Parts: sequence; structure tokens; C-alpha cells
Amino acid sequence: MSKVARLREIYTSKGLSTVLGRIFAFIVVDTPLSPYLKNILGELLHQKLWIAGKVGYWPHIRNPRAFNEKLLYRKLFTDNSIFAEVEDKYRVREFVTDKVGDDVLPDLYYVTENPQTIPFDELPLNYVIKPTHLSDSTVILVDEEDEPDHNEIIRRCRSWLDRTHGEVRGEYWYKDINPQIIVEERLTDETHDIPLDYKFWVFHGEVKSVHVTKHRHSTVEETTRTIYDRDWNAMDVEFIYKKGEPIARPDQLDKMVQIAETLGEDFDHIRVDLYAPNDDRVVFGEMTVAESSGASPFVPREYDFELGSYW
Repeated sequence: MSKVARLREIYTSKGLSTVLGRIFAFIVVDTPLSPYLKNILGELLHQKLWIAGKVGYWPHIRNPRAFNEKLLYRKLFTDNSIFAEVEDKYRVREFVTDKVGDDVLPDLYYVTENPQTIPFDELPLNYVIKPTHLSDSTVILVDEEDEPDHNEIIRRCRSWLDRTHGEVRGEYWYKDINPQIIVEERLTDETHDIPLDYKFWVFHGEVKSVHVTKHRHSTVEETTRTIYDRDWNAMDVEFIYKKGEPIARPDQLDKMVQIAETLGEDFDHIRVDLYAPNDDRVVFGEMTVAESSGASPFVPREYDFELGSYW
């Protein structure tokens, strides 16, 4: 979906003021002018203007109440070196091993700072390639029926290594992540192809909600996210993607909750992503320090403040 089509959809469902807010937020952080605006406005005001345009209310950062406000406080007023460790797609493997063992890690095939050295001829027929230092959906999925263009893969990997993340948005920990390329096991599921993405929102070592994302690497129109409470009751809440149909409680849920809470026990808040391919094993995905950088609205808005109360 193009940006224009997406704005048209937002206008139809949420009105002109929301559209104008999204356009303003885009200018503040996603254009060549954005770094200059940040320098002129100062980091605090820059963040407030950006987030207000996205979530629809003026954020209180020094005395935060809502979840998104507390993410902004984390970005602006903390300095925690562990954030870089757990956001690094390679270094987090050691963190996970120390906490819960390496049985939950996907197989690692290769890691490098030079994508030209990727040993394509030695890789299995199915694999995943991704950067260690970026937060968006930068991933290459290769399946056995594919005929991957190795030169194109190398080109994309080089472009990833040339990118930085988080500077304009204030996610300071990314500057301490060494840009690398990792090649890992490609997880598959007989029902969903790409396994369901279970995102456990952990507060002070306790899972408070689980976001289940379906069709994660498809289009915005196809991707759904259904939010459950700890007891697997579907909630009437939307976050980023439209709400999907409820699914049955997974057999691996108790194990996933235990793993997520162990990984998150040292944080006031962290998001732990896990997979359960075919519901017969648990595999670690990633850990996230600042969901959407504190710039995605919840529907209804009250849920933003409910989550903030857990923190």
C-alpha cells in the first residue's frame, strides 16, 4: 500500500486531524529535514511534537503516565548499556543462553561484517538473513524452491550495513551495536508458513499481555495482530495492525510465558518475541526496548494508560 493510499484509509476511518498529525510526524522524523528540525527544536520538544502527531495527545515525559510516555522517558532520561546488548540480534544470543539456555535459539549459520564472504554454497536450502543493528522489517527469507540472486542479497546486505537506526528517534542504544549480517535458521509452520509471532509484554518480570502477529512479512493489509491478556482472553484493542481472528490457546503458552518472564526479570519493561513452530517447540525471536519508539497509538487510547500503570 502506498503512503497516499494509507493516508486515504486513515482519513476515511479516523478523520482529517489524524491524517494531518501523521503527515506532520513524518516530516519531523522521516525526511532529510528531520535532523535539522531536531537540532533547532531540541531533543525534548522534537520528541513531543513527533509523538503528539502520532498518538494524538500531548505527551508528559518528565512525569509519564501512559506507556508511550514512559518509552519517551526511557529514551531521553536513561543510559542503560544492557539495551544495546539485547537489541543486538547477534549479542542477544549470549544473553538468552545465560538466562534460559541455548535450546530456544534458532540455528546460527554465519555472522559477518562483510556480506561478500557469506558461504551461500554451504548454507541449507532454507535460511534467513538479517542485520544485527536495524529495527524495522529488514529480513531476507530464502526457501528451498527459491533461486536466490546472491549478488542482489549481497547488495541489500551492504545497504543495511550503511544504514543507522534510532538517532533521530532518540533510541540511543543503537549507536553501540556493531553492524553485522547474520544468517539463521528459517522457521516454518505447517499451518502458517511463517510461524505466528508471539510478542510478550513483560513488566517487572511479569507478562501482562501477548500480541500475536500473523502474516508478519506480508503487506499491511494482510498482517493482523490480536492482543490477549495473560490468561489468553482476547482483548478489544488494536495496536499498529488491525485486529485478527482469535486463535486457540497454544500448547506452548506456559513455557513461553516462563521464558519471557525469565528473560525480562531484570527490566521494568521489555518485549520478548517468541515463536512456537507447529506448537511443538519454542524459539527465541528478539527483544525490544522501545516498541515503535513510543510513537504508535493504541485503540482505545485508555489501554495506553493501562499499560503505563503496570510500568
